[in-house]
Amino acid sequence: MVVSVDPGHLTRSPGGAGPDDRVQLLLWRRRALEQQLPAAAFPAGSGAPSLVYLWASMFVVVAVVLGFALSAQRGVLPAVIDSQNDVVTKLASTISVSTRAWSKQLGRTVADRATGTDAQLLARVVGDGTSVSGAAVVETASGRPLATKGTAVPAGVLSAEIPLDSAFGVTTPDGPVVLRAYRLDERRTLVAVHPLTLRNLRLNPDAGHGVYVLTPDGGTSLMQGANAVGQEHLPVVFQGLAGSTSRQSREVVIEEWPDRRLVVSSAPIGDTGLVVVSLLAAEVTGGASLPTGLLLGLSLLMFAVPSFLLMRVSLVRPIRVLLAQAKADACGGLTPHRRPARIAEAQRIARALALTSGDRPPAERRWRPTVLQGLTAATVVALLWPAGAVVLALQTPAPTVPTQLVRDQENRAEEASFALGSALDAGLGTVSRISRSVDPADRERTARVLRRELAEGHRLRALYLVDRDGKVLASAGREPLRTAEPLPGEVGIQLDDAVSRLPVVFAYNLRSDGFAVVGEFDPDRLVGLVRRVDGRVRVVDAELRTILDSEGFRAYQPIGEDLVAAAAVEALPGTTVGHSTTADGDPALVAASGLTAPATVAHLEWSVVVEQDIAALRLPEMVERRWTLLVAGAMVGIILLTHMWQLYIYVRPVQRLASFADRMSRGEIDVPVPPQRHDDIGAVAMCLEICRQVRHTGSARFGGAIRMRGSDLNRTAVLPLVRRPVAARREKG
Repeated sequence: MVVSVDPGHLTRSPGGAGPDDRVQLLLWRRRALEQQLPAAAFPAGSGAPSLVYLWASMFVVVAVVLGFALSAQRGVLPAVIDSQNDVVTKLASTISVSTRAWSKQLGRTVADRATGTDAQLLARVVGDGTSVSGAAVVETASGRPLATKGTAVPAGVLSAEIPLDSAFGVTTPDGPVVLRAYRLDERRTLVAVHPLTLRNLRLNPDAGHGVYVLTPDGGTSLMQGANAVGQEHLPVVFQGLAGSTSRQSREVVIEEWPDRRLVVSSAPIGDTGLVVVSLLAAEVTGGASLPTGLLLGLSLLMFAVPSFLLMRVSLVRPIRVLLAQAKADACGGLTPHRRPARIAEAQRIARALALTSGDRPPAERRWRPTVLQGLTAATVVALLWPAGAVVLALQTPAPTVPTQLVRDQENRAEEASFALGSALDAGLGTVSRISRSVDPADRERTARVLRRELAEGHRLRALYLVDRDGKVLASAGREPLRTAEPLPGEVGIQLDDAVSRLPVVFAYNLRSDGFAVVGEFDPDRLVGLVRRVDGRVRVVDAELRTILDSEGFRAYQPIGEDLVAAAAVEALPGTTVGHSTTADGDPALVAASGLTAPATVAHLEWSVVVEQDIAALRLPEMVERRWTLLVAGAMVGIILLTHMWQLYIYVRPVQRLASFADRMSRGEIDVPVPPQRHDDIGAVAMCLEICRQVRHTGSARFGGAIRMRGSDLNRTAVLPLVRRPVAARREKG
C-alpha cells in the first residue's frame, strides 16, 4: 500500500488501505501537536482572572457578614470605652510629667545646696509647701528621722529600704503621695513628699463617674467624682489593676443593672507604681445591624456571580471552543459543521483557520460583540455593587453623640488649655530666673548662661538679652524674630502681631537696670503640646484668628467654621463649653476652653478649641458606614485588578491574534503568526501558524511546526528549500 498526503485530504491507491489509516494519521498528528502546545496552569490561562475574582468576592462576602456580626454584639458603645481610655491615659501622662518636673527641680535644689544645717536644707526644699508638702532627713541605715519639716513622711516608708533611683507612690491618711529620696552622704538621706493632686475634671454625675488612684500597697483613693458602685465592691472591680504597668479597659456586668454596665479604664503613672482608674456606668446598646451585613453579603453575590458568568460565557468559553477547533484544523481533520463564535475576534480567527485548512469558513452574522465590549459589560455589572454600597453608606442615619463623649471632649479642651498655659508660664519662670543671673557687663558670660539654659529648656527657640530700646545684646538659639522695640511692661507673656508669617510668642523680664531677658517660644513645641490631645486642636485669639493648629496652619488665618467660632467665643471669658450638634442639627463633637490659668496667661484672651471627627468615632452608625465603605473600596480594587488582568492576558492577545487572522483570510500567508503567551491563547496562535505553514509549504507541516517559544516580538521565518545542483546529483549517481 502506498499512501500520499495532500494539504487537506488523505487518498489511497487502488487496492490500498481503508479509513483506519486516516484515523491513525490524525491521532499521530494530534499527539505530536499536544506535545508542543503550551499547557496553561494557574495563574496563566484565560479563565484565571475570573476565578480569582469569584474567590475574592466570596471572601469579601464572608468578611462582610462576620464584620457586622462581631459589631452587632450588645455592650457599651466602643466610642465611650475609647474615650475613657484616652482620658485616663492623658491624665496619667500629665501627672507623670508633673512628677518628673518636680523631681528634677528637687534634685537641682539638693545639688545646689551649700553648707548649712539640715533644717535650712529642708526649708529650701519645702518652700511654700505647694510642690513639696513635707520632707525629712533620715538616717540611712535605720530610717530614724534626724530633721523634719511640713507633712510627716510615712513611718512605714522610713522603716523600709528607700529606693533612690525613682519616685514611688504610697497611701497616707490624707490620700496618695509621691516620695523621692536623695542620698546626702554616707549617713543621711533626704526624703521629700509630693502631694498627688488632679486638676478639676468635668465628670458626668448621671453616670456616677469617679476617678481613683491606686497605690502599689493596695490603697484606693477617690480623687474626684462619685462611687458608681458600693465601697464593698471596689476590691473586686480593681482586682489586678494595682501596680499594673499597662493600660487596661474592661466592662463589668452588674446583676442589678439590666441596661447598664460598669466601664473600668486604667493607666499607670510613669514608673511610680500609681495607677489612675476611671469608673462609670454606661448604657448598653445593640451595636451595628446584622441584617444590614447579611443584605450587603447577599447583594454582593447577586452581582459577583453574573459578572463571573458573563466573563466565562462571553470571554473564556469562546476561546476554549476555538482552541478545540484550532487543534483539529492543525492536524488536518475535517469538520463537517463549524459553529459560529460568540465574539467577533474568535469568529475572525475561526474563519482564518477554516480558510488555511482548506475547509469552509463558518457563516457570518451581522454583529458580534468584541472581547473588549464583553469585558466592559462584565466590569460594569461588577461595579454596580460598590456603587450601591457607597450610596447606602452615605444614606446611613446620623448618629447621636452620647453625653459622656461631650464631657470627655470638654476635659480634652481643658487639658490642652492647661498644658499650653503651664508651658507658657514655665517659660516665663525660666526667663525670670535667668534675668537674675546674667551680667549685662559681661556679654560672653551672659551668652554662655543663655546657651546653657536654652539647652535645658526645649520649649524656647531663642533666648537673648536686650537693652531699654529692645536691641539684642547677647543671644542663644535661633535668630530672634520679635520686633526690636521697648518692652510693653516689666514682666509677662506677649504676642508680637507685627510678625505675620508665624506667631511670635515671647516671655520677658525687665531688670531694674533697664536690661531685660527675652525668650521666644518655639511654635512647633507649642503645637506639639496641644497635639497630644485626640482630635484637631486650634488656639484662637479674641479676633478669632488662628494662633496654633495641630493640623498645620497659616498664622492669623480666620477660622471661619460657625460651630468652632461660636464655641471659641463662648469660651473666651474663661469657661468651658461643649457641643454635640451643629446649627443645622448635624452631629458634631466640639469643645472649647478659655486660656485663663495660670494667671500669667489670662491677658492673652485665647481659646483652645478641640474638634473630633464624628466619622472616626466607633459609634454603631459610623461603624456600619466605615465598614461598608471599606468593603466597597476593597471590591473596587478586586474588580480593577482582575479585570485589568483579563485585559492584558486575554483581550489584547486575542485582538493581536485576530489582526493576523484577518491578514491570512485575505491571502497574506508569508508573514508568520507570532506566539502570544504560554497559555490557551498561545496554543491557538501556534495552531493558526501550523495552518499557515501548511498553506505555504505543504501538508508535511500538519500536526506540528518547528518554532521558538517567545513573545510576539520574536519573528519566525520560513526558510526556502535548498536544492542541490544538478551536476552534484549526477556525480553522486
